[in-house]
Amino acid sequence: MIELRNKRVLVVGLARTGEAVAFRLAREGAIVTVTDLRPPSSFGDMLHKLMDQKIGMELGVHREETFLKQDLIVVSPGVPWDLPQLEAARRRKILIVPEVEAASWFFQGTLVGITGTNGKTTTTTLLGKMLEASGFTTFVVGNIGIPLISAVDLFSSDSIVVAELSSFQLEAIQKFRPHIAVLLNITENHLDRHGTFEAYVSAKAQIFRNQQADDYAILNADDPTVVGLAPAIASRKVFFSTSQDLPEGILLSRGRILYRVGHLERMLMEEREIRLRGKFNVQNVMAAAAVACVLGADFKSIRSAAREFTGVEHRLEYVQTLRGVDFYNDSKATSVDAAAKALSTFEGGVHLILGGKDKGAPYTPLKPLIEQRVKSVYLIGAAAEKIAADLQGVDLQYAGDLEKAVKMAFARAVSGDTVLLSPACASYDQFRDFEERGRAFKEIVHRLAAELQAPQAWAPPSASQAAPLEPQAGESEPSSRSGLNAESSSALQPVQNEPQVAALNDVRNEPFDQAFQAAPTRSFKATVESSPSEVPSEIPAPHEPAYIYEVGGEEIASAGEDYVQSEFGESADSGKELLLRPLETDSEPISPYEVTGGLEDETEKAQGASGGSITREKASSTKL
Repeated sequence: MIELRNKRVLVVGLARTGEAVAFRLAREGAIVTVTDLRPPSSFGDMLHKLMDQKIGMELGVHREETFLKQDLIVVSPGVPWDLPQLEAARRRKILIVPEVEAASWFFQGTLVGITGTNGKTTTTTLLGKMLEASGFTTFVVGNIGIPLISAVDLFSSDSIVVAELSSFQLEAIQKFRPHIAVLLNITENHLDRHGTFEAYVSAKAQIFRNQQADDYAILNADDPTVVGLAPAIASRKVFFSTSQDLPEGILLSRGRILYRVGHLERMLMEEREIRLRGKFNVQNVMAAAAVACVLGADFKSIRSAAREFTGVEHRLEYVQTLRGVDFYNDSKATSVDAAAKALSTFEGGVHLILGGKDKGAPYTPLKPLIEQRVKSVYLIGAAAEKIAADLQGVDLQYAGDLEKAVKMAFARAVSGDTVLLSPACASYDQFRDFEERGRAFKEIVHRLAAELQAPQAWAPPSASQAAPLEPQAGESEPSSRSGLNAESSSALQPVQNEPQVAALNDVRNEPFDQAFQAAPTRSFKATVESSPSEVPSEIPAPHEPAYIYEVGGEEIASAGEDYVQSEFGESADSGKELLLRPLETDSEPISPYEVTGGLEDETEKAQGASGGSITREKASSTKL
């Protein structure tokens, strides 16, 4: 446990995780300031809660001097680790850690960490149900929606904590150590954040960094990238496979899922009992079962939990059938590989809705599946133009937004077809997060169902509304050809670009307390060839003044920043961090609040200014 009393702590990023970190560290007696590039109006009542706890705020701007006067900086998952202000703090040897690292200082119990490109949320949720059914005191936290640090006070020494972990949470850990670490799979994702696939693999591999010989690593034997990491892992390895006859581990044999260890072989369940679609979900069940077996869960409880599990919201979620057309919500498929896995569960007749915020990976791996199983692709969001370029030769229809895409797809579908939202992109070009996008999809389908029940209440989009990417001359229906012509290309909005973010795979910071010593490092090297990825260019900075308000301090003018920060989740499995809306474009003043001086000094200033209450100069110019 690190001594935090009277230490100056900066929390970077004020989404769900940042808020939880700020309140927890303030309770430990730290002098906490939060900083976020969004203006105060984005936070509502949270500002009053922060001020009640005497937590300083610097909103709408990051000042380097604020970073440099801290003893500790805690970074929220969506904040890039190469921010210039963080780089400056590293040069000053200031300790910088992610939220899960800070949470581990207060942790008790047995920690299970689950990561991978796809399947994290499904596996995490199912494992929690298996352990619960076996009578264990179980908590499910992390990227699934509950920050680890917000739940640590609930844990006891006999608790089992199952944490979904994204690459954003893992890339800079130092002493964070799960007793059981699960790596489900690794495919290209988040290249807009990590820059290269190798950097992304290294971030994922951090989950094994501090494991010892008495810990466990649960590994997918069918994923060559995962297998390539195994020699560098110090813990005991337990493999699972749907295609190999493993001497030990969890395997699929003649339709039965078996557990082999030593001289024991036990059938856990039959494959047909799993209600989730797709072979990849069989792997997710096997991974969860492997952890449950290692922890000594009851075999019958493992089987019953798997048999009763119908999946998680927004992951191949059946919505409704209208006139023989099935609608599936797979909004959580925020990567190309996740969308490919979803497509693999359908034999054909799919009307696929693709698009959103591009994450840097190519869409070409989808093309063979689309050619085999998809009737038409309906493009939405900022990535539409890039997707169209990568998928030339298939039937592409430009819809622009989700509602038009659903209606276009339903108009062209026949009984027996499927309308599938599996975007292969992040959501925050048009939505707050993948959950909002998934809920919007379901609401559109339900409205469509209601309209169908009212005679003459709904008609399919006309040919003028449906905008194929390359219409044939004289056609009144959308073309079956692909490509972008001049007219449709001009209708596409340009992809918003972001600066490349380089991965920091070996972050070392000097401790501010002897209790926190540098952890031994273990090198992980990706066994894949990296390929250059298209990295978006920088988003223009807002041209609005920043006004700094300190608690009992003076107003300080600050120049506008030349970059834009955003917090976003994985997702995939990501994640469930609250995603940020685009920066506001109105001219409201930006009003940071910041604690100055030590705790006693700050209290004296506040009392001197207002007889015991915290005051703000020129508060009338600030809109909260």
